[in-house]
Amino acid sequence: MTVLPFARPEDDEPLPSPPVQEAERRLASYARSLRALFFGSLAVSGTLVAVGSAALALRSGAYVVAGIVNHRLTFMGMIGAPAAGMTSQDFIPASQLSMWATSLGACLLVLRFLPGLLVLTFLYRLFNLYAKGEVFTFATTREIRNISCSVLAYSCISLVTHPLMYLLGLFPEIFSWDMQQIDALVLGIILLAVTYVMKIGNRIQEEQKDYI
Repeated sequence: MTVLPFARPEDDEPLPSPPVQEAERRLASYARSLRALFFGSLAVSGTLVAVGSAALALRSGAYVVAGIVNHRLTFMGMIGAPAAGMTSQDFIPASQLSMWATSLGACLLVLRFLPGLLVLTFLYRLFNLYAKGEVFTFATTREIRNISCSVLAYSCISLVTHPLMYLLGLFPEIFSWDMQQIDALVLGIILLAVTYVMKIGNRIQEEQKDYI
């Protein structure tokens, strides 16, 4: 009796058709482009947040000047030239504020923009996975879940930072929640639901592989 070796069905699967290969190639190309875009956006945004918070914490008086106009935190300055002569009569520089207020305000400023920076970070990681050919995997599902949680944090973080900045005199309102944050809340909930569906799909796919 001749015993034939057992081969898993996927070992005999035909190679992807040319249209499928072309679609995968285009997806990887788009993913690499978007990965570069999100990385650049993250670098620029992170730099702006770092410069702004440093100017506030150090009570900068040149190049980038932090201060208050109409009870609202703002920044004035330009690259390559001191900004001391650019201030208006309504502008109150951070150097006239208390040290503890500017230091705490710098921390709150970083906290306020941290969820947005995390969204860009997770988008970069998601499209990095797409560029490597990972589309419907547990790793991509995890990154989408991280994005949804970061978007939800962005929609709600002002409920914490704005009251504290109001007490410091860096924000005119004790409560502020605009339509942009409401839209972010809805988007975060939708992405969280999509993540749940994708997670179930990943489990079904893994169970089918084990069954075969």
